Amino acid sequence: MTTKIKVVIATDQTNKKRSDSVDLFSQQIWCWGRDILRTEGNWLIHQGFDGIYPPAEKAGCKNIYSLSLSSSKNLILRGFGAIFSDQDFGTIFVPRTDFRPKYTRSGELETPPWEVGDLSDLKFPVGPEIEHSSSMLIELVDWIIKYENEVQNQLGIKYRANTLSEWDNGKRRVIPPEEIIPMWVKIKNGLQES
Repeated sequence: MTTKIKVVIATDQTNKKRSDSVDLFSQQIWCWGRDILRTEGNWLIHQGFDGIYPPAEKAGCKNIYSLSLSSSKNLILRGFGAIFSDQDFGTIFVPRTDFRPKYTRSGELETPPWEVGDLSDLKFPVGPEIEHSSSMLIELVDWIIKYENEVQNQLGIKYRANTLSEWDNGKRRVIPPEEIIPMWVKIKNGLQES
């Protein structure tokens, strides 16, 4: 009886953590979208991202935003998730609605990720791939923490609060701007412990 209760509690806690991660990540993607549309200029471009326009056959797709983190690491932001590539460990795709990384051993994508279907080769990691994908996910979260710190330091917490005003449609969970960084830190710590 006690073991069953412990398993149910552990499952509930895991589901709560995943729900927190999904809610925060989805909101974060919204914020990046607002940062792109900022009246004073595209904040992602200001932070060093390259905006890549879709080719004619993908005319309905939004721009891809790509940032070289180092000579071997790259980050791509999309409305449907984030892609983190490391030449040594492979590539992860973190879907907006799941926050469980999908993985491929390749450190480069064969085609730009205009749509989710362009990432169909990425699968949930197994065996040693789990360690690689977890490491890259931690790096992604660490980058998000630094990004949000930069937003708050340069643009102010009021700016981030304003970007969230339209996010609050009465249905979605809203993480207040002052809680964004602490929640990301908590998620990062949880990933490092697992």
